[in-house]
Order: sequence, then C-alpha cells, then structure tokens
Amino acid sequence: MPDLVTQLPAPERVHVDVSSLRPLFQEAAPAPDLALAVLPGHPQDPTRTIARMAAKIYLKRLLVQLRDHGAASAPADVRRWAQGMVDGLLRMPHEALLRLVLTPGVTSWTRTAQGATADGRALSPRALLGHLGAFLLPDLLAPRTVTAAEVPVIAEAGEVVLPAARVALRVPGAEGVLTVRATESGLRVAAEGRTYDIPWACLPDGPGGPAQEHPSVRALTVLPGGPLLTGPLPWHRIAYPSEAEGPLDLGPEDFARFAGDIGSGWDTVRRLWPEAADVVRGTTLHIMPVRSQGNWPFNFTLPSFRGLVLTSGRPTYLSAQTLVHESGHNRFNSILDVYSVAENAAEEHYSPFVEATRPLVNIFHGVLSFLNDVHMAIRCVDSFSPADGPAIEPYVDDITARLAVGLDTLERHARTTEQGAQLLAGFRAAMPA
Repeated sequence: MPDLVTQLPAPERVHVDVSSLRPLFQEAAPAPDLALAVLPGHPQDPTRTIARMAAKIYLKRLLVQLRDHGAASAPADVRRWAQGMVDGLLRMPHEALLRLVLTPGVTSWTRTAQGATADGRALSPRALLGHLGAFLLPDLLAPRTVTAAEVPVIAEAGEVVLPAARVALRVPGAEGVLTVRATESGLRVAAEGRTYDIPWACLPDGPGGPAQEHPSVRALTVLPGGPLLTGPLPWHRIAYPSEAEGPLDLGPEDFARFAGDIGSGWDTVRRLWPEAADVVRGTTLHIMPVRSQGNWPFNFTLPSFRGLVLTSGRPTYLSAQTLVHESGHNRFNSILDVYSVAENAAEEHYSPFVEATRPLVNIFHGVLSFLNDVHMAIRCVDSFSPADGPAIEPYVDDITARLAVGLDTLERHARTTEQGAQLLAGFRAAMPA
C-alpha cells in the first residue's frame, strides 16, 4: 500500500488558525508579586504563573516562525512539514503545549532560526525544520494524538535524539534530515529509502515516561525526577553562540563522572531544600557539561535556551549550589520576557559578582541567583565537613558581603518599575542574617 502521507499535496503557504488558542490568550492577566519569586517555598510563589506568561510569548513566536518558513516560496516538502507541525501544535492540550514551547530547544529555535548558521552557511529550510522536529516530535506524534502528518528530524551519527522523550532512536548510518510519522503500532522512520519501525511500547508514554528496552531505542541519562543530562546535540553545535563556552562531548568515563557529580548535587537539593528541588525541576530541564575548573564554579545559562544549564562537574553541595543558582537565572530570564524591572536597566555600574562594570539588569540577575546560591550553602553547613570539600562558612560570608554591595547598587541607581521594586523588596527580605 502506498504511503498516503507523502502523497498529500503541499499547501500553497502555511495556514495558522489560532481560534483554538483564543481561550488561552484571553485569560485574565495575573498580577503576581515578584517579591515572592525570589526564593523557593512561598505558598504564593508566582514562578509557574510567570512561566505560563512567558510560554505564551514563545508560542506566538514559534507559530510565526513556522508560518514564515512555510511561505509560498519554500520547497513543497518544507511547506507540508511546517503545516503538519502547526496543525499538531494546535491540536495539543493547552497545558502540554505551554510546557513544550518553554523548553531549551524550542525557545532557542524560535529566537535563532532566522540566523542559525553552520560553518558560515545558512541552514537549509529542511535542516532547520528537522532540528525543530526533533524537539517537537514526541509531543506531536504521541500515541494518543496520532496524526497524518510526517515530521522531519535530524540524524547525527546514526541517531535521532529526542530530548523531550529522553531517548535516542537508532537509525544505522543515517545523517541529516529524516522523516517520522505515526502508525497504529508505533513510529516509522524513513531514511534513504529504508524504513525503521519502533513500537509504541518501546517509547515513553509522553515526555519523561519510561521506555522499554528495544534495539532501536537508547535511553538518555536523566537525574531521578529531574533534568536530562547530555553532551551537545546537533542543534547546539549549530545554534549555540560561538562567543559562549560551548558544551563538551565527554567520553563514557568522564560523562559518568559528570553525571555522578551533578546527581550528588541534585540529591543534596532534594534532601536539604525540597522546595528548591521543585523549582529546579520546573526550570532546569537539560544540563550539559563544560570544561572543569576543579572545585571552582563554572556554570551559566543563556536567555534563548530557556531551561538549559551548562556547568562543570563539582560534587555534592557544590553542584547543589550550582543547580539552585542557575535555576535563579532561568527564572529571572522568564521574568524579563514578561516585565521590565528598571527604566535604566542597560545603565552600567560596578557588579560585585564579576568585579567589573555590568548593566543593572545583570546585577539584578546576580543578586537573585546568588541569594538562592547562598541559601543553599547555608543549608549545607551542618551536613558536610571540610573533608567533603571547601569550607562553606567563608563562602557564605563572602557571597553575603557581595550581595550587600549588589543590593545597595540597585537601591541607589536603578529606576525601578513596579515589578523591579517588588524584586528589591524580595531581595531585602531574603538577605541572610
């Protein structure tokens, strides 16, 4: 029987009917108090509310990008793929859709797709959609929402990595753009005239679910109840800014050591500050390794890769501090998607965190993240000894002093908006005694 999917005509241009989204975008706008978002644990913590608001912004961007890449001048297969992705997204339950669009792959794609380059050359439209397809596929072709669409994905070294499903599909010898579609029994992957069938039973039942063993499925490394751990994926090799420290491809032994270090930090957060673990779980979705600097912290996030953390591996309480620190940056980036915090946010002043001048918005970032960091460290004082690593008390004293300088700078120089003033109130309340 011929493959009916490939016989479907391509639309002249992608059509986006957002009528199903009207209830979502017509919701009453909440007015959260950002002071309650500074530290995890407050009963009215607005972190989820702010994430929902930011996700609506990214959803609009994603649909506009798909519409634009499916313009009349695009190749027929690109138009067909873009239309299928749009249709699948609009059929998803709203809550699942909002979770999907605020993930690192999707947020970065919506913000960098137009300018993403590989070796100085623009990505082809097919490759561009293939990268996006790898991030969307598990949700678009879940067993309960089987559609007639085919979804392009990117293969590298014979694998298609699906971060949302926490698995990689093995497609021997495959490189570049493949297509995947749902059948009654599972996924059918088409590569260079061959097809590979992967049963539904061997795939997670939705993102984060367990996968059964199957020769064509490789489970990725996931912290228990927490973030995904990988080296760089094909998209990161292309879209991650060259001026930033890029993620590393580690060998099996080094990666296992990295996973053990981050895992010990995750266990520490869950044990000593469970409220922070809940926030980390919702805001830190994917962790990648960068070069180690021993026990010195080396970790960062980027606004466009929401939910991604890049970090060197450090054991126990050191990694615990990293997790809550970078969760603060990811949360604050979502705040900045929704609100302005200061009329003069770009004005530069001395930052005690980098000991150099930085825009005031960066100092807001530093104060929020280091407040979380130091509260994690304080919780670790009685649980670890000098034999476990560097002494904690001197670190707490040093960071508390730097926080006082940063907060003073903001209070003296920032012309805060209403939301910025709320944050300053939250910063003052959260300062260690």
